[in-house]
Amino acid sequence: MKGGITNNEQQFYLNGANLSGILSVNGGYTVNYSAINTIGVGYNKQVMAQVPNGQVTVSKYLLYNEPFLNYTGEKADKTASSLAGSIHYNNRCIGFTKGYLTSFSLSCSVGEVPKTSASIQVFGDFGKGLSNSGNAPRPYVSVPQIKDISLTCNGSTTNRITSFDYQINCPKKPIYALQNAPASGPTGPSGPTNQISYIPVEVLAEMPIEINASVNMDIDDYQVTTIYDQITSDTDVSFAVNIKGTLLADQIAAVGNNILSTPAGPIGLGKVNNPPTIFSASLSNMKLVSQEFSSTTDQFLSVKLGYKGYLIN
Repeated sequence: MKGGITNNEQQFYLNGANLSGILSVNGGYTVNYSAINTIGVGYNKQVMAQVPNGQVTVSKYLLYNEPFLNYTGEKADKTASSLAGSIHYNNRCIGFTKGYLTSFSLSCSVGEVPKTSASIQVFGDFGKGLSNSGNAPRPYVSVPQIKDISLTCNGSTTNRITSFDYQINCPKKPIYALQNAPASGPTGPSGPTNQISYIPVEVLAEMPIEINASVNMDIDDYQVTTIYDQITSDTDVSFAVNIKGTLLADQIAAVGNNILSTPAGPIGLGKVNNPPTIFSASLSNMKLVSQEFSSTTDQFLSVKLGYKGYLIN
């Protein structure tokens, strides 16, 4: 019986860089066929009804500057930036070369390492043998601590925040063009495959970009506003999040003048340097769109605040 592929035998590459902290990679593609019915015959054949596309979701710990944030908006020419990725195992790989970020989310809670999730839509070829591995340097690893996470929103200065979620919705729109038909020979699914027909001539970012955020906090002095006050005031509120990572530097452990070591070499210690910022977002045009309070016998009185805003780019 053959053995399975364990998690330590898998690597995920994004644009040639081997990413650390990956929790899961899920993906696949769909080819949509529809039946053709003709008068006098009925069912005739199946034909491809839509251009095939794939989907990939990557979940990971937030341990370094988030690479997926570079693909939320649009370039100077108003087109969206593409990314390439592949997962490698046992000298094999599954990959894609034209992926576009459609959503990104960040989740933080007390006592846990922040997690991110990126949803990617793939246009073009997708599957085995499409390697995107390379020698790009692996990002440094810096684990955020509770003291390194700061959040600014309604009531954040006097009420204890226990968790929050932040999501960027950035859907993409593919533009296809008709290709010249071959001079002779069969066409359609039974004929030679014209891969160019399945690749969009350009992909556009649908603007504006929607931002959603929610905050859970234990109530001290926060007061839930009434629906009437909320809809009549219609004021913009600010929302900001900043996360730093604890960066460790190698240092040799010693007692007096004696270096502590094992057969494998000297024992290393971690020395905390100035923590770098690995995630930062600030918006001043957010709307408070929901307020939900919760009261139970074994928990503090708490409230969940929901925000929505938009980015032009």
